Amino acid sequence: MKVVKLSLSNRLLIAVSLVLTAFLGLSALSLNSAFESSAESEQRKRLKNYVYTLLTAAELRDDGNLVMSSDLAEPKFSIPNSGLYAQITSEGQLVWQSPSAIGHFLALPFDPGPSNEEYHEVEMETGLTLQNLAFGIVWEADNGEEIHYTINVAEDMQTLREQTAGFQRSLWYWLGGTGLMLLIAQWLILRWSLRPLHDAAVDLHAIETGEHRRLNDQYPLELQQLTHRINALLDHEESRRQRYKNSLADLAHSLKTPLSVFRGELENSRDVTTLRDTGYEQLDRISTLVDYQLQRASTEGKSSLLAPVSLGEIIHKIIGSLDKVYQNKAIRCQCEIERDAFIHADEGDMYELLGNLLENAYKYCHQQVHVIVTSRNDTVKIRVDDDGSGIPARAESFVIKRGHRIDTQAEGQGLGLAIVSDIIVAYEGNIQLERGHLGGASFVIELPRH
Repeated sequence: MKVVKLSLSNRLLIAVSLVLTAFLGLSALSLNSAFESSAESEQRKRLKNYVYTLLTAAELRDDGNLVMSSDLAEPKFSIPNSGLYAQITSEGQLVWQSPSAIGHFLALPFDPGPSNEEYHEVEMETGLTLQNLAFGIVWEADNGEEIHYTINVAEDMQTLREQTAGFQRSLWYWLGGTGLMLLIAQWLILRWSLRPLHDAAVDLHAIETGEHRRLNDQYPLELQQLTHRINALLDHEESRRQRYKNSLADLAHSLKTPLSVFRGELENSRDVTTLRDTGYEQLDRISTLVDYQLQRASTEGKSSLLAPVSLGEIIHKIIGSLDKVYQNKAIRCQCEIERDAFIHADEGDMYELLGNLLENAYKYCHQQVHVIVTSRNDTVKIRVDDDGSGIPARAESFVIKRGHRIDTQAEGQGLGLAIVSDIIVAYEGNIQLERGHLGGASFVIELPRH
């Protein structure tokens, strides 16, 4: 089954639309319910006012009969089928009925009792639905007799329903229009807010097609860390490709000399022993060149994307191994390593770098090796001293020269220091060769921590 993948903008727009629709729907229901409650409450107040109007128009005669004035304050009571009706009953007997109720049978059997009121919806035989207020009163005649009356005032609910329907139409029109405008505004906001992501995708495509080499820096703060990491990764890969290219070029150049020597010996020498010795010598040299250039090409180089590694842990492991290899020399190795000596680097590169330095110190020292590792700000400083005879003055500057080739290396200094120099270059660090306090060589290396 094929899964349809939605864009980030479409996902956000759908989510916002659903939330907005639910919010507006709940708001509409709440407002409609509030309006209906308010309208119903207003109608009940109006019915009660009508009751008071009828009471002011009523008069109890001396004979105990109730008489209503023909001139009522509310004109609707006098207009037939006006929608407003009233009747007064006493002990179930109709005493008075408003002129508006002519032609309607309004036998409202509600008797709430003295000074009580009750509201009811009443379905008439004609199909009318009325909201009725039954209000009980006690009237005392001149002879002291108490007469119980019930005043029923009923109003057609059609008016209330029409008001409610009109309010609902207006409500949905306004909320629908508002919701549509909010959706359009939200779509424009999302389009504007997600524009940097679209620009990043365009820049990445341009990098894939070779039009650009890096992402530009014109991104919001929230994306800058991401784009900086991507640029760091691109720079790292570009650096690796350049190292591969340079290593291949250097290897091709370096192989010319041993191959030329071997070819000349094949053409000129007829001594099989000499030819064999020369062949083995040049093959060893070729093998060394290949190993060296492969090591140069495989160096990871500086990258903030690499996890931090502990230099102290690496140094202690290397020293443990070297102590076993050179146990006959009984070398005393003193280490001073700060706890926070961490660096963002490839662990294999650090093993290669420190391993070659320490092995060189163990190899040429007499009995002492001193390792100091300190960190300050954004750099880590590594110092390796030994008490050997040191490196000849004529070779000091050459040993730490950057970019030199192994086939022109100074005598007595092997592949190790060349690898060390290339790793330091790859990590944008620096190396210095000094005369150490132990009397021998002292290699001082500084590497960036990130």
